[in-house]
Amino acid sequence: MMNTTTMVPFDPTGWQAFLPFTVSEPAGIARQRAVVDVAFALPGAALAPEGADLRVVHDHAGQLRELTAQFYNLEQADGNITGRVAFFLDIAAGASESLRLYHGNPGAKPPSYPSSLTVMKAAAGPQHYWIENEFYKIETLPKSGQIWHVWNKRGSNTSWHHNEWAENTDKGGDPCHWAPNCWVGYPDRVTNGYELREGKEPDFFDWHYVFGWDNPSSATIRGPVFFELRRWGPVWPHPEHTNANIRRDDKQRIVAEVVYRFYAGLPWLYQSSRLQTLEDLRVFFIRNSQFVFLDRAFTHALLMPERRPDILPTDEVAPAVIRLMARDNLKPFPRMQHSLSNVLPAKLEYVGFYNSHNGDAFTEFQLVERNGNVHSGAPTYRNHTTLLTELHDWSVYFGRAFSYTNLRFHPENATFLPKGERYEEENICLIHRHENLPATLADLAARNLELRNPLEVKMPT
Repeated sequence: MMNTTTMVPFDPTGWQAFLPFTVSEPAGIARQRAVVDVAFALPGAALAPEGADLRVVHDHAGQLRELTAQFYNLEQADGNITGRVAFFLDIAAGASESLRLYHGNPGAKPPSYPSSLTVMKAAAGPQHYWIENEFYKIETLPKSGQIWHVWNKRGSNTSWHHNEWAENTDKGGDPCHWAPNCWVGYPDRVTNGYELREGKEPDFFDWHYVFGWDNPSSATIRGPVFFELRRWGPVWPHPEHTNANIRRDDKQRIVAEVVYRFYAGLPWLYQSSRLQTLEDLRVFFIRNSQFVFLDRAFTHALLMPERRPDILPTDEVAPAVIRLMARDNLKPFPRMQHSLSNVLPAKLEYVGFYNSHNGDAFTEFQLVERNGNVHSGAPTYRNHTTLLTELHDWSVYFGRAFSYTNLRFHPENATFLPKGERYEEENICLIHRHENLPATLADLAARNLELRNPLEVKMPT
């Protein structure tokens, strides 16, 4: 098979030891540029500055070749080195590859590996980054670090961001990624009647949105394999979603953490979110993965329901293909909204969008869902998928939501969440090209199979 990883001949002279390990392909799928990310421990080893004397080497019948690798979270304790290493590997279907983690070379210098991933810290704010590889270019919001603009370099190469609020138009528009977020109601107002007036937002709840973060705590990991941006902290009501005339207290009610990981040479990014309540709350909904796109970015949506033995298949074709526009490239169904919420399965294997004309496509695969309560362990609500299109006549929107209701402006629909509720997700966001529907569906099915059958690593303990 074609080798898509960077490997160069390796000379073991001067290296004191190595830790052998194996990587196996479990699902009968040939992989190219598969990500291997594994924890390791090196007993009786000393940590060199910057991990200069750590290498991952592929052992093929005694022929040693060094792989581009990224070592991180390195720690020295009790004469041992612990940490993680990430690298790419090509592997045949059902095959097993032998690798070595070399260490202990006093004369080694930090390696300099080529990488197609570029990261530039921008000047507009503390969380402002430009991230680019051969498949996409992404800009983050200057203050919050949320994904702001996305360009599909293999598609239209135009930004997918949107404009909901007029006051943001001259600031670059609104972000693509809003989540996690939570609409929190208040007992003194949640039981009052409410009449939605033109141009007025509801005043009996606050919108706690992480894209409104103002320089939260953050940490980054940089290297030739990936760039990770991690942010965490309390989530305050966002001013553009909250009635400023109503006095709010300064008590923390919700904390969140959001992680992005962007890879060299891969068309997808990893995204995780965690949201936790700090007190008993009444909420209208919680969303852990909400993307909002420009109204004309995509012409169709794809929905693949989760395949489980306790869920019977319907008489419909899966995945479902939904036209988002009345006519391609024209504003769809003016002043109308439609929503798919209670009619959808609780969980989807993936949800995606594509443009039948310019090749733009975006698909999200949910890999992990962890819902619970840090005090009792049992979650109050489980995952519920929501898809809305033509929201407010300006965008294509989708989100995974907890305790969601289409009657969100009715106060009686507020839901009680006890202190310590924690909602977590891990997702893969694929930015890809759409040529034709059969090819796109085949590609998504193959990627879905790979993502749900990761490579198996056997590392000595």
